[in-house]
Formats: sequence, structure tokens, C-alpha cells
Amino acid sequence: MDFDKESFKITIVVDGIRLLLKDMSSSSVSSGRTLMRKCICGDEAVMKPSGTDLNPGRRFIGCPKYPEKAKLIEDKANEYEKKAKEYESKAKEFDNMTQVYEWRIKEMKRVERKKIKEARTMERNFWMKLLVALLVLVGGCILFNYGVREEGIALPR
Repeated sequence: MDFDKESFKITIVVDGIRLLLKDMSSSSVSSGRTLMRKCICGDEAVMKPSGTDLNPGRRFIGCPKYPEKAKLIEDKANEYEKKAKEYESKAKEFDNMTQVYEWRIKEMKRVERKKIKEARTMERNFWMKLLVALLVLVGGCILFNYGVREEGIALPR
């Protein structure tokens, strides 16, 4: 499996958002001698009763905008997850296209090598035919000259 940087980055962001949601109710900032409790969003934290089955009614310090802000952050996390899946599918599609183009390039190079080989063969055949034609011409001239001398035939001028 290939390592996809974009998908990895998005996963880190989504995991970070989930950690923010988890920590949203218990962040505190120290300022001087007093301990001021602030949410990670910067708002003053407020005391709330717990509504969980594990700790019903237990008081805790949390963000005053908790349900709305948590929903907003959760929606953003889901949006990032969808984007990550889209990017992953696009990356796979891109990989497939890359493989197709690599195959096409290899095929074009193979065809190019074949055509170069055919061109060289044609050029070699041309030179061979030219050489044979020259040899026949020179041989004919030599034989013609030899025949003219032996027979004593006068050539017209």
C-alpha cells in the first residue's frame, strides 16, 4: 500500500479535532496566582452537571458553548473524513491513469524502435541495390569495352 501524504495529513487533522472535542471540557490556563479556567476556544469555562450514566449529576468545568461547538467540530471532522476519502479515490484513479500512460509510453517506444529498425533495413537494402546496379553497370561497361576491342567494331561518335 502506498503512503499518501494528503490522506495522512487529513487523518492527523481529524484525529486532532477529535482530541479537541475530548479535551473541551477540562482545559485550564494559569494566570498569576489564580487559576483561571478557560476553554480551548478562549471562552471562560463554566461549571456544569454531568449527564452521563457513569457520573450523573457530577459537576465539571466545561465550555459554555459545548453542545453547539462540539456538533460544529464533529461536522468539520466528518467533512474532513469525506474529503480524505475523495482524495484517496482520486489518488487511486490517478495511479491507474499513471499506469495506463506508462504502458502507452512503453508501447510507443517499442513501436519507435521497430520503425527505426525498419528504416535502417530499408536504407541498407537501398545501398545494396545501388551497389549491385553500379557493379552491373561497371561490369557491363568493361565487358562492352572488351567486346568492342576483340571484335574490332567501331563505335559511332
